Amino acid sequence: MIQDQECEDVRAFSQKLGMIEFRTPGHITKRLAQERGHMMLEEVNEFIDGVEENDLAKMADALIDLVYFAKGTALKLGLPWVALWADVQRANMAKERGTNKRGFKVDAVKPPGWMGPNTSLILAAHGYVPEDWKDRTKYRDETDNV
Repeated sequence: MIQDQECEDVRAFSQKLGMIEFRTPGHITKRLAQERGHMMLEEVNEFIDGVEENDLAKMADALIDLVYFAKGTALKLGLPWVALWADVQRANMAKERGTNKRGFKVDAVKPPGWMGPNTSLILAAHGYVPEDWKDRTKYRDETDNV
């Protein structure tokens, strides 16, 4: 699966520590997914702390760590990052500048006829079959030999 250089860097780190990743899309255990989510939330909170402290180095470190955890999680899930990214980019580039219900001064809004990302189609094209994952005993975690 083609990934970007950052994914390859995270892959090398994961391999160094003996962590697993998957080459096809699929689920990891709920425990592992929750742990990954908490790690990313910790980095978001560190970024907010950096904003409150006016500490650019803290903000920068938090952003890099957040991306590192996000890409590492994507590798664990076997996600086709480059294809998914390109599709989200396509959808985002179709948005327009404006305001919406979030109340931000400036935001990106979906114009009439906007087409969202085709995430499910991309995952299916890379071998993901949702029905194969209905049985939670098939979920993969660090102990799997995949």
